[in-house]
Amino acid sequence: MKKITTLLLSMVMVSGLVFAAGAKKSKNKITTVEIWHTYNGKQAAALNDAADRFNSSQTKYKVEVKNQDYAGFADTVYNAVANGIGPSIIFNYGTTAVDYANEGLAIDIRKYIKKDNKKGDKTMQNIIDSLPEAMKTDVLGFEDGGIYYLPGCTTGPVYFYNKTIFDELGLNPPTNWDELVSVSKTIKEKKGIPGFHSDGLVDNIQELIMHNGLGYIDVANKRVTFCGPKLEEIYQWYADNCKKGYFSFNTIGRYSSEDLANGDIASFSGSCVNDQYIQMVEGKGELGMAKWIAGDFYTAWNRGPIFLHRNDAVDEGAYEFVKFFLNRENAAKWAIANSALCPYGTSSDYPEYVAYLKNLPATSALPYVQANMAVSGSFPNVTGSAAVRKILEEYLNYVVDGKMTAKEAVKAIEKQCNDALNGR
Repeated sequence: MKKITTLLLSMVMVSGLVFAAGAKKSKNKITTVEIWHTYNGKQAAALNDAADRFNSSQTKYKVEVKNQDYAGFADTVYNAVANGIGPSIIFNYGTTAVDYANEGLAIDIRKYIKKDNKKGDKTMQNIIDSLPEAMKTDVLGFEDGGIYYLPGCTTGPVYFYNKTIFDELGLNPPTNWDELVSVSKTIKEKKGIPGFHSDGLVDNIQELIMHNGLGYIDVANKRVTFCGPKLEEIYQWYADNCKKGYFSFNTIGRYSSEDLANGDIASFSGSCVNDQYIQMVEGKGELGMAKWIAGDFYTAWNRGPIFLHRNDAVDEGAYEFVKFFLNRENAAKWAIANSALCPYGTSSDYPEYVAYLKNLPATSALPYVQANMAVSGSFPNVTGSAAVRKILEEYLNYVVDGKMTAKEAVKAIEKQCNDALNGR
């Protein structure tokens, strides 16, 4: 009996040791955080490098970066996340985060920021606080006040023009909308081609709305504020300039960059990345670039990480990675890899970033984006905000095509926008 008791005690002790070892192993288990993306080249390499350095910096989390097909990426991600098997992070715009947040599939990282602040870790708080004031709407403008996304890097529109034509006619790039019409009118009359095309039509409409002090979305009351006689004037003004041939509404080729290169238009406003694609056809003139019309509001485009829900441990790991990814050094490196600007003041004096901006090639459009950053802004990311953009562009098409009057269009815009903002 004594031997049996001793044997049982030994088994209990061994079991206890095994259990303790198992508990310790479980406690130290590495949590995997998945990032899905469609980047290639420098961007993919930079993202992988950041993940590797994060993984080496700690032992609690492991970030896995997974490249996906561009075709159908949005649907693939949504279906996976809805079924609890998707990524924890994707890179997109704040408007995309709205859809996930509304379905309870996105993570509000304020709880992690609050937890960090209590511990005296102000890294993420300082990163967000360093955004330009007007740009904070992009992060803090979700209807429930949550933070579901953060900008990764910033681009924006630039004015691309045929410098040869402008020099010949003694013209300067326009600095306001009246000058844009005047320049375009002269070019049409002297050269027989439209003086201007908008490669980002809805962004131009939004800027015209803001420059005329019409406001945008009343988030609390879920309604747009810009509909009325002034928006009717704006739509009629744009349609009239298209009818006179001063502005072109549709491209002749596939892209605005192609039309400018071929000499079919004299200028266009569009993303700064066009500097990589415009190759002026021989004999058609020299490419010029300038600041786009900004006034007191300039549209900034911010693409960055969206926080998607898996479970508590993985969600916190995603937050920790993004905090690392957007720190002073890494946010600067990401902007450089994307040939873009870093929106965070915390990275503005990082030596590698300062050198990057100082040594941009003469063919880069970024200096013209940077010149407008002081007045850069964004719009609230709320239910229906993406639909508002589509509606604004759709009805300008109708006015330009003569299918509706400006007054009829604005009336329809108000109803459809307010319906979208109220989920109808």
